[in-house]
Amino acid sequence: MEYISFGGSNIDPTAWEDKKCKGESRFPAQVRIRVKKVCKPLEEDSFRPILHHYDGPKFRLQLSVPETLALLDLFEENSI
Repeated sequence: MEYISFGGSNIDPTAWEDKKCKGESRFPAQVRIRVKKVCKPLEEDSFRPILHHYDGPKFRLQLSVPETLALLDLFEENSI
């Protein structure tokens, strides 16, 4: 994916719509994106060795450059 707009608030109010407040997103900070490549989902066992883990099965949400490049390689292998 790549972004195609600057960030904004409630660009798509129906994205992750809040069931309690119709027409309002639970995640209002948004950016429009375009899909560059469609890939098959990765099995967790294939990417688990790449990510830095802490506290058992949990892993950091922020990726390092080497982790990012390794994940991109995995997705390239699994492209449709």
